[in-house]
Amino acid sequence: MVASRKVIFVVGATATGKSEWALKLAQEFNGVIVNCDSIQLYKHVDIGAAKPSKEEMKLVPHYLFDYVLPPHEMTAGKYHRDFFNCLKEIPEDKAVFVVGGTGFYFMAIEKGMYPVLPMPAEIQKQVADELAADGGAEKLHQELLVKDPEYGAKIHLSDHYRIGRAIELMRSQNKTVTQIQKEFADVQEKFPYPLLKIGPSWDREVLKDRIHLRTEKMLQQGLLEEVKSLLDQGLETWAPMSSVGYKESIAHLKGELTSQDLLQEISKNTRQLAKRQRTWFQRDKDIHWFAGATGFPEARDMVEKFLNS
Repeated sequence: MVASRKVIFVVGATATGKSEWALKLAQEFNGVIVNCDSIQLYKHVDIGAAKPSKEEMKLVPHYLFDYVLPPHEMTAGKYHRDFFNCLKEIPEDKAVFVVGGTGFYFMAIEKGMYPVLPMPAEIQKQVADELAADGGAEKLHQELLVKDPEYGAKIHLSDHYRIGRAIELMRSQNKTVTQIQKEFADVQEKFPYPLLKIGPSWDREVLKDRIHLRTEKMLQQGLLEEVKSLLDQGLETWAPMSSVGYKESIAHLKGELTSQDLLQEISKNTRQLAKRQRTWFQRDKDIHWFAGATGFPEARDMVEKFLNS
């Protein structure tokens, strides 16, 4: 029995088996599962999102799955709000296993969210126009490097969204992004519960095979039929339809990809997603990694000690 609220993040790249680990742990330790995957939040997006099955969801209580209806779209700020509202519904004696691969959402709930300040429309338009001009991204990136070298060095030239957002913030607030971040760090509240972070890790070649097999399984389970149904409802531009598995399936249904190319394209793009997720999580030195194939017993023991501490 858990004396008071304790939270365990079960993190990692796609196809590493983190959901299976979380389910086993939640069953053993009187727990619940809270979703932290930005696609599994959406209703009707099931096979390509690798959601837990209905049978799995019956084994322990699951929260924040399958609840965002079209045409609504999710943001990290909304997720942060929903997560803490959701915790209020969960009994104090339940261990909370937060599972997913969306690193930015994990960061939002652990570190807090910047207050979303209204951005003057004229500044947004000005920056958008500058970005769209020939060489615009390079000029704005250079402006960022000159005015805020510390933050500018963290942003790649190809990341037009973050370049634009940084310039908007600096022009509207007359502060560097580094200053804004430091001011936020001074007032941000700590995560209010004891927290443990664990994750399964695989050799890249083994993960490549796991991704390929999972993609084959998704197609066998009816991914294309699921996507066709969503397209028939006029949802092609809905946010989750641009995620891996869905965008390639749309291309196939439009005749732009053969069946064989579809399998290869989803597998390739899933590997790229896994690489980005791995890079994100590796920056967090508080995550305890365990071998995906053999490390579960060791991870389980660490969770047990944490819950009993």
